[in-house]
Amino acid sequence: MKCSLFCLACLLSITAFSQTPFKSEITIDATQKGEEISPLQYGQFIEHLGRAITGGIYDEHSKLSDSNGFRMDVLEKVKELRTPLLRYPGGTFTKIYHWEDGVGPKAFRKKRKNLIWGGVDDNHFGTAEFIAYCRKIGAEPFLVVNMATGTPEEAANWVEYCNGTTDTYYANLRRKDGFEKPFNVKYWGIGNEEGAEPDMGRHQNVDQYIKDTWQFVKMMKLQDSSLKLILVGNSDDLSWSRTVLARLGPICDYLSIHLYSIPADTTFSSLIQSIDRIEQPLTQVDSLLAATPVKVENFSPWYRFPPRSEQVKIAVDEWGIWDINSGKGKGAYRLEYQYNWMHALGVATFLNLFQRHSGSIGMATWAQTVNVLAPIMSDSAGSYRQTIFAPLQAFRDYTGKYNLPTQATTHQSSPGIKAIDAASSRSADGHQIILTLVNRDVDHSIETVVHVKNHQQNGQRVTLKQISYTGKSLYGVNSATHENTVIKTQIKKNVDPTDFKIVLSPASFVVIVLNGL
Repeated sequence: MKCSLFCLACLLSITAFSQTPFKSEITIDATQKGEEISPLQYGQFIEHLGRAITGGIYDEHSKLSDSNGFRMDVLEKVKELRTPLLRYPGGTFTKIYHWEDGVGPKAFRKKRKNLIWGGVDDNHFGTAEFIAYCRKIGAEPFLVVNMATGTPEEAANWVEYCNGTTDTYYANLRRKDGFEKPFNVKYWGIGNEEGAEPDMGRHQNVDQYIKDTWQFVKMMKLQDSSLKLILVGNSDDLSWSRTVLARLGPICDYLSIHLYSIPADTTFSSLIQSIDRIEQPLTQVDSLLAATPVKVENFSPWYRFPPRSEQVKIAVDEWGIWDINSGKGKGAYRLEYQYNWMHALGVATFLNLFQRHSGSIGMATWAQTVNVLAPIMSDSAGSYRQTIFAPLQAFRDYTGKYNLPTQATTHQSSPGIKAIDAASSRSADGHQIILTLVNRDVDHSIETVVHVKNHQQNGQRVTLKQISYTGKSLYGVNSATHENTVIKTQIKKNVDPTDFKIVLSPASFVVIVLNGL
């Protein structure tokens, strides 16, 4: 009996110890305004790849589609993301895309073999359909031109079709197609991953890319001098990026880089390590931009268009989690993945990373929106939100206007991985501070003390709202019949912002909103 009681006491002691949370501290200085966080960081990307467009956002033959062919169930979910920017038509697909195939009456549009991703594209979703979709979701359109099999003149004609206001052929062609007012497309990408040797491009040599880009830019800017241009960089080849900035800097508004997490295996630690490692190349590209002059000097008036007017920014115009090594991908090129709760925590970590680099990141577009590496999945019967939808929506809804430098003191949940990943921001009026915290310790709660220094409410309490997101299990997934893996809870209380405590559940991401500062 005594032995049994002793064992029970030991068991209770061990249980109590395992439930004791780890402790951490987070410090924020409210007087530091920080860099502005561009809303364009929360963009999306669609490409003619598998079921991303046809069978995804667009299906002329579905009973769930409207008269435009847009899947209404999918559209409503995309709207929930409040996407500020949408990139199209690729991606690698741009290397074979000719925009004139996708305008005019659909019955007369050319069908083309998709040499990049397979299948046949009937081009029923083209420029006008893309613009209409952007208008429906409230996004700025971002078009990428074909450098591989296209020409500078073709690209310039596309600019005229979209933005032209004069009595000229391509502007009139748009009017003939039923669109009197110009589309006013502001953001244009000059190629995509042009340095990638296996792709169909012809600009693997940076000198060739620079030479041809100048010609594309000249032709396009002479059609519309107000365009904002995204030029091809490479976070894995700093020499390429450095050369592009040195020789195309006067006309480069954004330098494009692509950042994919590719975990070595299906473990949570592998996922987080693959995302944390992205900090290094991102910081290196930051330094290249910092070395690029803010103001362009001695730009010849004979270009007949002005140079860029602001500091060059990074466009992370493809990012996401590409779980190649899981062997679980389906569909075209095995790019349809079912994301679980640990992937949602990875996305939250990614978004904190981008926020911390908001001084250099001007835009980012998740690749891609529906079915392909996507937060939304669809089939003929309906659609559902994947787990990663939750952080994409939460960061868009809650993040403030200005990043605040944030210091976090925390333990390592596994070798090389800090348990808490943290970022914070401030609202435009300065009366709110928002923290976005990821507890990457899958086994332990973390009792966290937050210190807000130099705030205006000394001795007064403010309202705290804590929105917590947890999963039913680390490997839990949503499905068409059970979209219930993500658990969202919310509490409110009054706290002294100088020092207050919160508890972060294991494997969670949390938004803290302090009101009344």
